[in-house]
Amino acid sequence: MDDQEYDGASRSAAYDQPYAHGAYSHETYIPSNTARRAEKAPERVRSNLIELRQEPRNRTRSKSPAPGAIIGSSGKAKLLRETIEIYADDDAPVLITGETGVGKELVARHLHQGGPRAHGAFSPINAGAMPETLAASELFGHVKGAFTGSVAEREGAIAAANDGVLFLDEIGDMPLSIQTHLLRVLEDGMVTKLGGKTPERVDFRLISATNVNLQENVGAGKFRPDLFYRINVLVIEVPPLRERGDDVIEIAEWIIANHPDERNREVRLTPKAADRLKTYGFPGNVRELRNVLLRAMPHARREKGRILPEHLKFDFEHAGAAGAANGFSVEDATLLFNRYMLLKSLTAADGNIAKAVTLSGRSRGTFNNLKKSLEGEDIASAYRSACADVKALLRDC
Repeated sequence: MDDQEYDGASRSAAYDQPYAHGAYSHETYIPSNTARRAEKAPERVRSNLIELRQEPRNRTRSKSPAPGAIIGSSGKAKLLRETIEIYADDDAPVLITGETGVGKELVARHLHQGGPRAHGAFSPINAGAMPETLAASELFGHVKGAFTGSVAEREGAIAAANDGVLFLDEIGDMPLSIQTHLLRVLEDGMVTKLGGKTPERVDFRLISATNVNLQENVGAGKFRPDLFYRINVLVIEVPPLRERGDDVIEIAEWIIANHPDERNREVRLTPKAADRLKTYGFPGNVRELRNVLLRAMPHARREKGRILPEHLKFDFEHAGAAGAANGFSVEDATLLFNRYMLLKSLTAADGNIAKAVTLSGRSRGTFNNLKKSLEGEDIASAYRSACADVKALLRDC
């Protein structure tokens, strides 16, 4: 089959089932259930989407769509949906962990909207992105004259979350002094504005998120152990995109179908472009996937709506082992280990792609493209080279 989009005319009825597996293969690319059902689109697409809306497609677009099901047919996506549903009915603190770009805030919003406090406010704040004084004001509020520039009294995020949910993003970066005050609020249920004297009673559910290892931060003295035990009750680990198999194609289809630009409504991935998406490690996760597709769409309009492989420009596509070994780039190291594990699986399977798929859980298309990337180099040599690169990266361990 040449690299043309598939029109779906001969699609099997099996693909009409929700969360259909196998919507894509290296030989034939059939748009998944997500692409066929996604019709209403939000006015803009969030950069860290993992929770995506699936609705019939038409010419109207919802201006304020409510979060729907988390897209993905993989086991990890299904487990994530089930865990959110279970924890939403509880009121205990939740700690959401995961890499940058996986969609931790959207998981938090889904917990809020599916729980008993859905009637209350969802009050989000980035716990580590602001200077200490400003962070305290944003979190606890302040009275007029509490500090230079405070010309009026202001309610903080904690008070705004009363009867609802307080979401503290990147809590691992929160200054220690702020951690101390937050712990007091969690212990006695009272919050006092900066410069104020009268505490106010608050009742909220706490949901926190982090992309760092909080236990390591506790050991390094960067995070209070008593606060860690307060927030580390119910834990949700959001898996990275590279561990979710064919979900990357389903999510890509949704992003394309729901782009606010009318000219991109009929854009489709070609089989080879889909192959490239599945072989790339996506260190930036869904946020990076969105950026890659937004770069490709203007080019696709010149190719009758087809996204070709050359339209896909990845942020770390040419990151080599030297960059990972000589520097401190987590993204480069991720790409290196991803290639190493694929080659390790293929070597263990004696070059048999079907066995490698079973061993690794990755798709056949992933291994087909890996073989193409070797450009004639035998698998054993490529594997030894990858091993050497990994050893160079870990030489100080």
